[in-house]
Amino acid sequence: MKHLPIAGLLLFLAACGPNTSRSDEHSDSKDTTGAPPAEIVMQKDVVIRPLSGYFVNNSVKLTDSVACWIINNPEEMRKTFGMAKTMNNTIDTIDFSHNLLAAVVLRPSDLTQTIELSRSYVLDGNMELHFAIKVDTPKTTYTKAMAWLGAIPKTDSVKNIRFFRGDRMLTTINASDLREAQDIDMKH
Repeated sequence: MKHLPIAGLLLFLAACGPNTSRSDEHSDSKDTTGAPPAEIVMQKDVVIRPLSGYFVNNSVKLTDSVACWIINNPEEMRKTFGMAKTMNNTIDTIDFSHNLLAAVVLRPSDLTQTIELSRSYVLDGNMELHFAIKVDTPKTTYTKAMAWLGAIPKTDSVKNIRFFRGDRMLTTINASDLREAQDIDMKH
């Protein structure tokens, strides 16, 4: 009687083992349509480090409902974003010698706003950043421009950086031009 639960567990594990769902009947099946095999598209995930502790400066004029920027130097970042230091938060920093700053900013509103990076990858020389953006009730008692900032790695293999809201493309920014402009700034 003592060994009955152990025997039941072993029987269960044997029945649900890794090879129970495989059928050899389909392992040798061939495509009979005559169509060429599909081309494999390689996409490479990109690690993006979100930055917290920043707000959009009041001097920045936003005309679009969603603004997307790539910033390649600390001076431009300081012109665009201020540090929101409190007693118990940390301000994340970015090393512009290895990273570019990606930013998504919403037009100022008194509605509740959220921006979340849902996917990021490199495909055919394009870095694609997909965001989930929500603007909804309840209203707040103040107006603010919600901002998402992230450090993206610099790489010569990326020619363009594309911003998406879900699957709808918002804008494309030429990364090569940004790297060249930064190289010129560093020489002066």
